[in-house]
Amino acid sequence: MSDDTRVAVVLVRQLNAPRRTVFEACTDPRRLARWLAPAAGEVRSVTGDPRVGGLFRLDGVDPNGQAYAVRGTYLEIVPDRGLLMTWLFEGAAPLGGPPSRVRIDLRALGADTTEMTLSHERIDDQAVADRYGTAWAICLDRLRWSTDPKPEGAVFRSPLGQIGSLYGDRHRVLQDAFGTRPLANRLRGLSVTSAMTDAQMRFVAGRDAVFLTTIDHRGYPTCSHKGGQPGFVRVLDAATLEIPSYDGNGMYLSAGNVAENPKVGLLFIDLERPHRLRVHGTASLLRDAGALEAHPGAELVLRVAILEIFANCPRYIHRYRRVATSRFAPGEDRAGEVPAWKTIDVVRDAVPERDRTRMERSGAAPITIETYRERLERGET
Repeated sequence: MSDDTRVAVVLVRQLNAPRRTVFEACTDPRRLARWLAPAAGEVRSVTGDPRVGGLFRLDGVDPNGQAYAVRGTYLEIVPDRGLLMTWLFEGAAPLGGPPSRVRIDLRALGADTTEMTLSHERIDDQAVADRYGTAWAICLDRLRWSTDPKPEGAVFRSPLGQIGSLYGDRHRVLQDAFGTRPLANRLRGLSVTSAMTDAQMRFVAGRDAVFLTTIDHRGYPTCSHKGGQPGFVRVLDAATLEIPSYDGNGMYLSAGNVAENPKVGLLFIDLERPHRLRVHGTASLLRDAGALEAHPGAELVLRVAILEIFANCPRYIHRYRRVATSRFAPGEDRAGEVPAWKTIDVVRDAVPERDRTRMERSGAAPITIETYRERLERGET
């Protein structure tokens, strides 16, 4: 087949990063591993010698646990402007064929903005070209995530970067022991996505609670219940959520964990239908005025970039009926009231000054821990 009869895939993206940063992301093996993953698999290693005649190789595992490799030779290298390399895919995915070529051209649109044109040329089959178009679109989205500057007001943000396989070796051992590997593969392919559907966005926007898991400095997971008015979790777009963090016990376990490790898990449950939705993602902490104004009563806002989202079977969810919104939620009659446990005599002197001032203004008298427990039993706190 002549080059004239082969097909090409061309994608153009605008990246919020200097041209040098984008060039480094395209040539530094450590940075390539963050975004050059053509499917929801795992990149195991990337090696490269970015000079004319130098070799490039990427080894990974696809979502079904099968190994694949991409290798090539650098044909052209123009620092901070672009490169050309041969491309050969070896693996079970339908991306094979004779060697093709990948060309990357970078054009500065400003000091901190770069236009990237990626051309995958000399592909000998239209169906393969279509699959490469989808795969490269995913990769370039990850490149954007890994080069974007952190949002204004963010205390911490880690780029989403590489998306690893949902299943690890230990999952596979158990799946094989119980004969569920084919089913697990099928469910992952059918239900696990990196963005919410319209129905899922409506579901999340209607919740009044979410369970948030974070990882602490010791590696232990922490699970926390976050509640508010229905819709307190804001859906910014199909791949981004915001969760307000209201005044609590002052430990800041979830927020502190996110500042150390941005990986989070979310569980949304409708106990009346029943229905549940699970989310994996990376979170950043926001304290800027715009974020706080969008969440009245919030001290902090967790912005979550979705990595994976999927529904779970609801058969073991017990049915409960929602009775009322907490009277302490923002917008309710007791919102902003100092919680009773902060007035306990053995705690009162340790609360922040802002709480002591509010207690003095409201005339809240000290109580004993026994009194507080009695109120708990009567459901009065």
